[in-house]
Amino acid sequence: MQLSIIYELRANNIEEEHIELIMQRVKNRLSEKNIDAELEKLGYSKIFTVDYDAYDADYTYDDEEDY
Repeated sequence: MQLSIIYELRANNIEEEHIELIMQRVKNRLSEKNIDAELEKLGYSKIFTVDYDAYDADYTYDDEEDY
């Protein structure tokens, strides 16, 4: 699992030094939520989890008649 996480981080242009730092910090509590928390601490956007409540709050309908 760790290799697929590292691959995904690299694919999302996370700096190599940050990847190492994140993996060190979450090594005993490896989860998508924890990785995303560490990404946000370093100024990146989440990669592995979606905050659906925040997503819905930001979305606006342009034309209510279509819905």
